[in-house]
Amino acid sequence: NYPELYSLTKQIIIDGDSVSYVPSDPVISLGTIHGIFREENEKCNVHNRIYEHILYDHMMMRIFRETASKRPSDYNFAGNFTVKDKGLDFEKVILKFQLFMKEQFSKKETKFVENNGRLLFLAFLKPIINGYGFDFKEVQISDERRMDIVVTFLNNKYVVELKVWRGEAYHKKGLTQLSDYLEKQNINKGFLIIFDFSKNKKWKHSRVVIDKKEICMVWV
Repeated sequence: NYPELYSLTKQIIIDGDSVSYVPSDPVISLGTIHGIFREENEKCNVHNRIYEHILYDHMMMRIFRETASKRPSDYNFAGNFTVKDKGLDFEKVILKFQLFMKEQFSKKETKFVENNGRLLFLAFLKPIINGYGFDFKEVQISDERRMDIVVTFLNNKYVVELKVWRGEAYHKKGLTQLSDYLEKQNINKGFLIIFDFSKNKKWKHSRVVIDKKEICMVWV
């Protein structure tokens, strides 16, 4: 009902922007009155983690409805991804997501993808894990760093990072960071989805081993 409030909430939850808490600002005031925002260390934050999760899911489903005409169910039927140990073939999940993005989103929609890439992936993922698993966004670990997404499915855990392509140096730094996350979580394999908005983008798929941790990557 309040586009400016929705936009600011999305900016905080999805984009991770740091917004100063200014109680006289009409949008921040409106969010505070409705119990969405609170002040923490002079920053405007969502009131609590439960609200954050609910609002995140709300925004995710909004993106899902906007893309439903493109029949994502043709790509993300849950039964296509389970394996014998009752876990997920998560490399297959990100490859199917790559295919979905390649076939359904044209260059004209680049800005939409850039603004909503993570929500698109979560909307794609939801039917696959629904009833058997959960996804956790920006999970806090030691030394105040955060992983992008952690997916649990029955007794299995999968770590997924979503990055924007900003050149080779930034990419290598991201790989090292993800390898470190995997070490802290005692996981041997991680996954990286790279949103490449350059004119010469290639829909690549590759694997690399960093400090004995295997990382599977796709470019979308």
